[in-house]
Amino acid sequence: MYSTMGEQESTRTVFICETFWRLVSLGIIVAMVVVGSVYVHDCPIQYMIPVYLIVYGIFLLLPTFTARHKKAGEDPPDVLQSPGQCCFQGIVGCFLLVWFIGGTSWVYPAFPMVDLTNTTSPNYCQPVLYNFAFTITTATWVVTGLGLLASLCYLGFTLMRGDQNQYSDV
Repeated sequence: MYSTMGEQESTRTVFICETFWRLVSLGIIVAMVVVGSVYVHDCPIQYMIPVYLIVYGIFLLLPTFTARHKKAGEDPPDVLQSPGQCCFQGIVGCFLLVWFIGGTSWVYPAFPMVDLTNTTSPNYCQPVLYNFAFTITTATWVVTGLGLLASLCYLGFTLMRGDQNQYSDV
């Protein structure tokens, strides 16, 4: 009975953490669309920066609203997706990757020249818009890099272990 209560508490904690991070992510995604929309005409140095935020935010919302999310206590095999949904999410994922690379090519080159104060300058970009786009782009690169690093570490540890666990049940 003790282990069952511990498992329930663990499952509940995981569910609360997942819900919290989903809400934070949703807030950031909605903020991308809102900031891009509010300042859509306020970045003459690179008119694609607000468009980048709007499109990126909308396409990040698509899988969020079309995916069937796991319910609390539901086993992972019960959340299998249809082939059509997998294909749709794959296409959206590929588009997001290409769009993110494009966004990076719009945000970063403007950095040395961007003017955040003089609204009549051809190098002007609204400060909230530019700083938000720069922060989102940089944070995405950092999280991606950390994810790749963690994956490589996991792969390395798995390869170092080799087949040691293969015969442990025999």
